[in-house]
Amino acid sequence: MFWLQVGTLVLVNVLIARMLLVRAPRAQHAGAGDGALSVWQLIRKIEAERQREVLATGRHHLSAETLARLRI
Repeated sequence: MFWLQVGTLVLVNVLIARMLLVRAPRAQHAGAGDGALSVWQLIRKIEAERQREVLATGRHHLSAETLARLRI
């Protein structure tokens, strides 16, 4: 029984040392390809869409005042 406990203790210590000292090869992403956007490009695109929504103008655009009058 003593040797089973010692063997288990040694095995656990070896496994812990292996996890700490030996790094597994890490997977790497392949190239994103044509048309891929970075995070900053996506942020700029979303901000531009928000600005277009806020600054919506045109022939059929109704202002907030007009909408308030129509709801009467």
